[in-house]
Amino acid sequence: MKERLYIGSYSNSIKIVDFNGDKLEIIKEVEGICNPSYLCVNQDILYAVSETQVGEIGTFRITRNNLEKIDLKIINQSTPCYIAVNSDKKKLLVANYGAGSVILYALNENGLIEKEINCRSYPNANMHFANFIGNNIYAIDLSNDTIYQYNQELQEDSKIELEKGVGPRHLEVSKNKKTIYVATEVSNQILVYHKEQNNFELKQKVSTLIEPSEKSYVGAIKKSKDDRNIYVTNRGDNSISVFSIQKSKIELIQKISSYGNFPRDILLNTNEEYLLVANQKSDNIVMYKRNKDTGILSIVQNVELKIDKPSCIVRSSYEV
Repeated sequence: MKERLYIGSYSNSIKIVDFNGDKLEIIKEVEGICNPSYLCVNQDILYAVSETQVGEIGTFRITRNNLEKIDLKIINQSTPCYIAVNSDKKKLLVANYGAGSVILYALNENGLIEKEINCRSYPNANMHFANFIGNNIYAIDLSNDTIYQYNQELQEDSKIELEKGVGPRHLEVSKNKKTIYVATEVSNQILVYHKEQNNFELKQKVSTLIEPSEKSYVGAIKKSKDDRNIYVTNRGDNSISVFSIQKSKIELIQKISSYGNFPRDILLNTNEEYLLVANQKSDNIVMYKRNKDTGILSIVQNVELKIDKPSCIVRSSYEV
């Protein structure tokens, strides 16, 4: 079965890609947005941040082999870098790295941005992540080493103050929402927290590298749906670290080459038999076969897609 993918990048287009397990094929390049570095999909709508100084959000209607731009909203928030839609498709979150802010928007029935609901900004902040998780919103301030937990209206409930200088970037949460896995860009670690109500306790710190490096920076973190594996990209070391999860504790079980330079994002396909990696500085997408029992990866030879500065891979629910 084919899967429809969308690739964001530091270029002037979003790529529409078909994936069927042994082939990656670009169907179309959709222009009209600068630096669409991060994307999210809401059924038949795709949202993209334009990571520029002025900051924009592009809204596209998904059709069979195209993306039709239906809105481009200037938000006047410097370098937006993360975007997410909630489960009932009525709210949109944007994290703005340069502006140090997180904005919550209301969406109308057509998926268009209707109004701003709330905004949180912090001094000397670099907000790198904001997502709807369970009944909460989580946001990450990389520069101030802080993770914020909000309610669904972006009102602060709690926060985690990390060790100074670790540089948190993205996070994943267990299915029961009680274990938080935080990827730290600067210290190249995964920090594992246990959550009880609105209190967080640090349980584990594990390096994503075998040897320490000041020239490598964690990129993406993704968890398998069965809560058995975590995957992390190491930009600079140019590798993917594979972790097993046993009773919420993690263990590094594999480190494999990214077969490119500066692996920025990763995606597990629908049945999680394959993993794709976007190497930003070598302009390529590579594919791995995933052992569903162990989580171990093996490169799929002779399958590679050349794309200019890829930064994000998302999957569509649209049937090809």
